[in-house]
Amino acid sequence: MTTSPIKVTPGLAFLADVNFAHGMHYSDTGPVAQLLMTHTPPRRAGETVEWIEAGMRALSFCLGLGPTHEQPRYVGSRISLHHGIARLDYGDDWWELRIPGTGQEWQKHVAAGGPVRLTLSFDPTPDGRTQEDLSRFIEAGCKAGHVRWGTTRARPRSRINVRTSRPGV
Repeated sequence: MTTSPIKVTPGLAFLADVNFAHGMHYSDTGPVAQLLMTHTPPRRAGETVEWIEAGMRALSFCLGLGPTHEQPRYVGSRISLHHGIARLDYGDDWWELRIPGTGQEWQKHVAAGGPVRLTLSFDPTPDGRTQEDLSRFIEAGCKAGHVRWGTTRARPRSRINVRTSRPGV
C-alpha cells in the first residue's frame, strides 16, 4: 500500500505577508487573468530568505503548481468570488487567501469562467517594485528555477454562467 504525501499548508502568520499582483494578458488564444504570488522580504525576528523560500515551496506544493519550463498544469477550480471579493483556495481545510484589489475586468473574466494563471516565486519580492522590476524579478526567478505556475478557474458557484440547480427546484 502506498500513501500520498501529506500536504502541510503554511501558517496564517506566514500567509499574511504573501503579496499579490494581478492583471490581464491578451494573446491570440484569448484573455488570461494573471495572479502573481510573492512574499515580503524578511522583517521580523526569525525570518530569513530560506524560511520564506521553504514556506513558498510548501504553498506551491499545496496549490499543485509546476516548474515554468513545463506547460502550466491545471490545478483545479481554486478561485471564488463573492460580493466583489476574490479568494484563493490554497488547500487548507478552513481558510482561503483573500486577493485584494483585483478590479472589475479581472473579476468579470474570472466570473465568466476564464482561465487564471497562478505564478508563484520562492524569492521575496524586492521593495519599491514597478511593473518592469517585477518582470525582471520573475524572469530571473524562472531562469534560477525559483518560480512555479499553473492554471485555475473560478469555482462553478462563482461563475455567472453556471446554473446551480435545476429549474423548479
